[in-house]
Amino acid sequence: MSRSLEDLSLVHRWWGSAGALERFLVGEIQRLEITRPVLVDVGAGSGDVTRRLERALARAGHPATVLACDVQWRHLAAGRRMAGDSFPSISADAFALPLAEKSVDWIISTLFFHHFSPAENADLLASFSRAARHGFALLDLRRHLFPLAFISIAGRLLFKTRVSVLDGIASVRQAYTPDEAGHIAREAVSGARVERVFPFRFLLSAPKGLGGEPPPITPTA
Repeated sequence: MSRSLEDLSLVHRWWGSAGALERFLVGEIQRLEITRPVLVDVGAGSGDVTRRLERALARAGHPATVLACDVQWRHLAAGRRMAGDSFPSISADAFALPLAEKSVDWIISTLFFHHFSPAENADLLASFSRAARHGFALLDLRRHLFPLAFISIAGRLLFKTRVSVLDGIASVRQAYTPDEAGHIAREAVSGARVERVFPFRFLLSAPKGLGGEPPPITPTA
């Protein structure tokens, strides 16, 4: 399990495009003038992205509390061992988050959306929108032949476990296109938007506080 989590950390570090999520959040924090935002990273796994996002926001002058949330407490515990330190976390099912309405500022995720069916994702997004005061931002894979070929070949050379290779191939195959993800999101939450992110990612968001309309998004790829 720890080796698989290390493989996933490698993906996030080199091809995860987390910078797009950071830029979105910095822009929203500045727009809303929030001093100490609270975010929940759903499906956080080892909490690798959670910790890096918290550090990135602090460097940008926007210190935040970012909680790692995963249904598997073992993943969070392994993340603490891998990092050599502790970080705020909760073990909970994404479909039954222990969060009151409007109790956090944003709910975020990376490489999580593709694990679920359209109906399940619609339920998740509606739930996220209720729990978050300012919206959600989900970074995920785009279904495409190039990342499928890349992970099939390079994964065998770079990953520590065969499980990571097979999981990577399955993830790309069951991922959504930006149009598909946007359709699901807009059916669930008014004002949801999709931004294409290089390489072969998309950012699905639904910011609030602009009269029901999110800020304009300029595609990056």
